[in-house]
Amino acid sequence: MIVQWCIKGISLGGDDEAKQLIDSGEGLHCNWWRDVHTITPLQIREKLTSTNADHHVNQFDGIDPGSGRPFREVTPFISFTAGTVERDAVAKTNLFHSARSVALWFGTDFGQRDHAYLYTCWVVLAPRPAVEIEGVAEEVRDLNAYRRFSAFQTEGEILVKIALPDNQIRDCEKWTFDRHRKIFTKEWAHINPRFTSPAQLSNIRDVI
Repeated sequence: MIVQWCIKGISLGGDDEAKQLIDSGEGLHCNWWRDVHTITPLQIREKLTSTNADHHVNQFDGIDPGSGRPFREVTPFISFTAGTVERDAVAKTNLFHSARSVALWFGTDFGQRDHAYLYTCWVVLAPRPAVEIEGVAEEVRDLNAYRRFSAFQTEGEILVKIALPDNQIRDCEKWTFDRHRKIFTKEWAHINPRFTSPAQLSNIRDVI
């Protein structure tokens, strides 16, 4: 298993709403759970499929064949980014897509807003595709594991299943875009007092 830092960029109504996501202690929930309010272990098993993971990554705005609704409204996954590297074989160079730049793009509603809220978190990654296992995230950015072509691979996407626990969220940052100077500036950071460091999962043991 791998512990991976990642970022979630969210477009929200204001500072109070952004801070409340941390202060509530509820963590981050998938849209499916938020939509139906109550879910069961059996329903979770039925939702965590490779088909649904592919819909989330490649047909997020498409129609869910099961419900007839837009898939984004009923997805059991939550998207985060860890950044990625894109290889340009023609130019013989590698292009870096940082996690922060991707999160800012989503957090500003694709450039329509002048501010974004970024949540820095950690997740446990499976070493290979394991969509059916709820407790590990999927590294869909990894071309060695997810080999099907995706137009969205450069988003460096990490899929979390159902919910991200509150104590895996380190903080929320507000970033503001200066359209004249073309730069982002961090305005503030709201720290999660219940955050648990992933260092506790280290496999390095001391002597007795």
